[in-house]
Amino acid sequence: MSPFYPVRGLLALVAVICVGGCEAAKSANPMAPSATVSREAAAVFEPSPVSTPARIEAPRAMAPSGRINTNNPDFFVTNSAVEGSADVVYIFEVSRLADFSQLVAVVSTPMADSGITMMSLGSLAYGGTYYWRAKGSGGGVESAFSNALSFTLPSGPHAAASADPVIAIPTAYWSTDQWRTYFYALVERKGVPTVSLDGMRALRADLVARGADFQNGWRGDMRPRLFLPVPGCPVANRPDVPECSYSRTIDLGGEGQEWRWIVR
Repeated sequence: MSPFYPVRGLLALVAVICVGGCEAAKSANPMAPSATVSREAAAVFEPSPVSTPARIEAPRAMAPSGRINTNNPDFFVTNSAVEGSADVVYIFEVSRLADFSQLVAVVSTPMADSGITMMSLGSLAYGGTYYWRAKGSGGGVESAFSNALSFTLPSGPHAAASADPVIAIPTAYWSTDQWRTYFYALVERKGVPTVSLDGMRALRADLVARGADFQNGWRGDMRPRLFLPVPGCPVANRPDVPECSYSRTIDLGGEGQEWRWIVR
């Protein structure tokens, strides 16, 4: 008997055991999925692409521009076109110098759905000229800057109160403070310092031309309550005053009193 037979027999026995046991071990091993399972898992867990804008056009700066009568202006831009889908914000830069090397504020605000986006900055120092511009940003994409505008503030609060305002934005977007300044400048120019029917008649044409009107102004029985224009709301100088007009009204005081400005 060859001394090598037991070795060959032992190797054969190991081979037989491995055929059964190794296959069982493979099938029981959760860390060794089949190629089919791997492809399915890859399909399930493959991350979906993130949608970002391919391009954001530069917005158009609207106002403020020129001489204004308040040190707390609101800034308006016309919204730009956006290709793709992502949240877009507008970044406003306000500077003391025309080359924007002396920034006094950088403010971000979400792009509005109305087609015009407004940014409120807060009070600026009276006197001198400011320059501003804006750009869009979203999903890692930025637009070019808008056109740059400049505006000049009065030298102090008393000068602002007596100035005839030059505000180059739609009056529906004037702030309540801008309307207040305009109203008192109009009162002074017309020479009607106290509340009266004649005073309201003297003021009405200028107010209606800018989208405001006194209560019952349409029928001549005017009351010292002023309806200010509201964006997207019809004018209030008609019998069926739109409900939205009441969302921005001002009480002006009683007969014979100095004009007041009480926001409802």
